[in-house]
Amino acid sequence: MRKIILSLLLVIILLSGGYLFYDLKIKKTRKENFGTFNIKDFDTKSKYFKTLSPKDLNPKSFIKVFTEKYNKDSAFNYVSMLGEFPNNWVKPNDIQYLMSIMRSKEKCCGYMNIFSSTLSIENGEVGGFSIIFLNSYISNTKINLGLNCNPKTDEESVKKIENWYRNMKDKN
Repeated sequence: MRKIILSLLLVIILLSGGYLFYDLKIKKTRKENFGTFNIKDFDTKSKYFKTLSPKDLNPKSFIKVFTEKYNKDSAFNYVSMLGEFPNNWVKPNDIQYLMSIMRSKEKCCGYMNIFSSTLSIENGEVGGFSIIFLNSYISNTKINLGLNCNPKTDEESVKKIENWYRNMKDKN
């Protein structure tokens, strides 16, 4: 009888301790998620990791995150994101910045959708992302990077975009 009571007491203590630990951790996490978007959310050293979404970024901050996260010594350079790009994500005031980095061959992380089951060991290039964003703006289409995207700077695409930009400037 004594063993049964001690066993039950031990189970009750363990269950209540586990519940309290779980409950406090959940409340602390929820409280931290009420803040606004901050660059500290990208810090992998922080206790809780926030999954990025394209809705939280603009083209300039997207490029900044992907270049800052790049580590030339790592085999896996990618940034995981959840969600789709909003319609008209690239704004007219982003065009000048994207044009200035379009020819860049600077290495950066590749894009990886959180649901992707493949890890790519390729790197992206800043100019490659810029070309994708500019083409989206030119054709007025939604950006779709698929599950993995490691774009490279393409000279043919650069020339087409430069022609479009010249024609646009001439009209104004």
